Amino acid sequence: MSAKSNLTNWSARAVNPPKLTDQQWGTVGIAGVVLIIMAICQIVSFNDFTDVLSGLGLSGPNVWAAIIIVAELWGSAMFFKIRLSSAFRMVSAIAAFLASSFWFIMNINLVSDGLSSSAQNSGYFGRYLAQSPSWWTVIEATILLLWVLYNLDLMRGSLVFRLRK
Repeated sequence: MSAKSNLTNWSARAVNPPKLTDQQWGTVGIAGVVLIIMAICQIVSFNDFTDVLSGLGLSGPNVWAAIIIVAELWGSAMFFKIRLSSAFRMVSAIAAFLASSFWFIMNINLVSDGLSSSAQNSGYFGRYLAQSPSWWTVIEATILLLWVLYNLDLMRGSLVFRLRK
């Protein structure tokens, strides 16, 4: 079968979620809930969230805030036991990875550059659950990133992440 026919036969219809045990779905679902809660708290306190991002040294904090919130919401979709198209689920996986990587890199950058003492809030949850950036927030961001990667690895074996024949 040629590469052209593979691309033309690739369907955008919804497919069943990956086959995981109930315990695995519980672990995966909690990651999705955390990403949704982060995004909702950031939306509710959008102005404070953009202030945090501008304090982190990002130019255009409104654009960055919108991108982060969309990535967290879109990324959370794949962590639930719902029917999604293969393409949507793949983009959702990338969004979840990018959102968690953003928080990891930003916290490492703040702490290693010594800017953590000037920042009042790490920004994970907007103004809610405010934490001053420190090595503790780096540990939290590391756990979030590793948790997302672990969940993506659980789902990797399904047909969702492979082109159909």
